[in-house]
Amino acid sequence: MKLFDFVRESRDELKKVTWPEKEEVSNFTMVVIVTLIIVSVFLAVVDFGLNHIIGVFVR
Repeated sequence: MKLFDFVRESRDELKKVTWPEKEEVSNFTMVVIVTLIIVSVFLAVVDFGLNHIIGVFVR
């Protein structure tokens, strides 16, 4: 019976949640994608630079 109580209480709690609107989700998704691109480009530049610097010292 504990499992059924848990499921019922979980369902009741989910009814109380304020779900975001579609536009808000789209905006946050774009923010995440743009941030991901910026961080990826930054890390690629740092990686390239460090590889170049280490390559100079190894030769």
